[in-house]
Amino acid sequence: MMNNSAAIYVAHTDHAAVATALAAILAAQGFVAVDRPPHAISGIIMIPDKPYRHFFIAPSTQGWVTIWEDPRYFADRSLARALAAHLDTRSVWIEVGGNGVSWARGLYHGDAVCEERFEAVETTFYGERGIVHLTFDPDTLPEEWITQLGLPYPELHYEAILAGATLPAGPPLHLAVQRSASAAPFAAALG
Repeated sequence: MMNNSAAIYVAHTDHAAVATALAAILAAQGFVAVDRPPHAISGIIMIPDKPYRHFFIAPSTQGWVTIWEDPRYFADRSLARALAAHLDTRSVWIEVGGNGVSWARGLYHGDAVCEERFEAVETTFYGERGIVHLTFDPDTLPEEWITQLGLPYPELHYEAILAGATLPAGPPLHLAVQRSASAAPFAAALG
């Protein structure tokens, strides 16, 4: 099951439509699409400091399009919420720590927050600034929630796809974006 990894799931039948929506949302946040291969990653872990962001968008399975971001540890809660609103559908945000009981989750439908469980803690994890959302929740385990929602691929993540894991519905799309120069001062001001 999910361990030291994260994903966003979008209830949709067309992963190309989800990828288009993802690109539009990222563009509105100040990112531009770039032509970089999936393995040309920056090595930066925390999302706020990443100059490039890479995503794999998997074909719909069990009614869900799965989105994995490099690296495997974090998923962007704001993207999950924006995708649900943009596509007027359900989305799921999930991050699971190495022990399986420290995890964070959100379930969204359109503009509505149906459920969220997390603790936002600002940190300088590995010398990088960012927010860790994990909270201790032994009452509901990630496997139970994943099973309840029927989410596919709980064992996969960005690096697994990069290493050659195959998906039964076909290969995922890859999206790479770079923070635009005009967005850098804005991001720094938020920082």
